[in-house]
Amino acid sequence: MSQSDLSHYIPRRLDAPSKFLFWELDVAAIGFVGLLGGVLAGFPICGLCLGGGLAFSYSKLKAGKHPGMMMHLLYWLSGLINPKALPHAHLRELDG
Repeated sequence: MSQSDLSHYIPRRLDAPSKFLFWELDVAAIGFVGLLGGVLAGFPICGLCLGGGLAFSYSKLKAGKHPGMMMHLLYWLSGLINPKALPHAHLRELDG
């Protein structure tokens, strides 16, 4: 069998998280927000250090946890995420 025959190829990283360069997307977003805040405040080096520190801390916090942990934190801590697919908490009826 030749190397160019890929009819049996199965990808190994089918459900890998999305990445920005070599960081996961949510970790890179936290670092970028810190950098952007430092640039807007006039202290880009401090913003880079703050964003890097926050991104590093968040990556250590989410290690070994659910992949959607950022959405859970946004829902419970800030109230920014309001999923419409979830039923209201006072409804106790099951569909199906």
